[in-house]
Amino acid sequence: MTSRALTFMAAMTLGTLGLACASASSKNKDAATDGKTDGASDSPATDGKDAATDAPKDVAGDGGAPEAAPDVPKLTELQARGQYLVDHVVACGDCHTPRGAMGPIPGKYLAGNPDFIALPNGDKLPSRNLTNDALGLKNRTDAEIKAMFKDGKRPTPTGEEALNPVMPYYVFHNMDNDDADAIVAYLRTVPAVASDIPRRSASFDVTAPANYLDPATFPNPISTFPNKGSATHGRYLATQVGLCIECHTPHKMGADVLDSAKYFQGGEDFTPFFAATLMIKPVSKNLTSDLMTGLGMWTPREIVKVLKEGKAKDGSGICPPMPVGPMGAYGGLTNEDAMDIANYIASLPPAVNMIVDMCQFPPLPPDGGVPEGGAGDGTASETAAETAAETAAD
Repeated sequence: MTSRALTFMAAMTLGTLGLACASASSKNKDAATDGKTDGASDSPATDGKDAATDAPKDVAGDGGAPEAAPDVPKLTELQARGQYLVDHVVACGDCHTPRGAMGPIPGKYLAGNPDFIALPNGDKLPSRNLTNDALGLKNRTDAEIKAMFKDGKRPTPTGEEALNPVMPYYVFHNMDNDDADAIVAYLRTVPAVASDIPRRSASFDVTAPANYLDPATFPNPISTFPNKGSATHGRYLATQVGLCIECHTPHKMGADVLDSAKYFQGGEDFTPFFAATLMIKPVSKNLTSDLMTGLGMWTPREIVKVLKEGKAKDGSGICPPMPVGPMGAYGGLTNEDAMDIANYIASLPPAVNMIVDMCQFPPLPPDGGVPEGGAGDGTASETAAETAAETAAD
């Protein structure tokens, strides 16, 4: 059985999985026989998921960000950049911070989740401890940490071991070196948590890393788009360091995880992750500029509202696992980055792919009434190109 199939089976029994986008992401590790216990697991790690349907993630909305700690030394510029990426772009905490009924467990920021994915037979895929502890990343070199989250390769005494592609290293492989360095620099500052995460079950083992995405295949802004500079930077954020592309592209079973012919066309079903809890049916949306089946009638400003406020343009909520809104990872995006991502999405070439929307958030109350905030259909008036022109003139 393939790794992707096992992952899907796991989803059937997960219930509350605080995913982000992305997808999804994580890291992988064995019990350290070489004295280098680490936080490299097989779930969205230096990642994060993910994530993404057309909605936010109220379930794990805070992204597992650390509590305020006034006595912590001030971060350097490089470390601060890494913190921003970890907490708000990659959303590592959505997979690597364990959660209880009330959200992230205090004092466990990035300490790993031993039960991140569990199959009906008891097999598990944990997310790793990313803290600066001997049981986390403390004894790993910078190069080893980057090899794990960018290349899907974990160093062992006998060679290299491939990470399970639930961790989207095949996306992060194309991350700029400066951003990868920033992430490592920040992880070195994360307070140590002595959380011993067990090795993944053998059913999650893979023989080789998945194929890395080829940036040459990523969609470019349409030729008539008025703000190409912003959209080009958004392309980087959405395809090489963030997880929009991972969650809004159909997955395949094989060495190529994503269907490159259908980037951003949606259709990835997240229903199993919530079958036992919220009982919602989120399916990632078509983000292309198709007028009838995509976001062609959405403006960049309306897309920013989704990311930052967790609301569709009609005021209705966004379904998990999308990590949006004030309590979600994307709520902490800078205004500039949020607009760049929105401009890129608005600039995507149109592709016809009708996604049946069966998800409503907040879910309908038991009596079938309309939840607070309404349940609008998300239609709009302005076209993306029209407001993109406004944005370019700002």
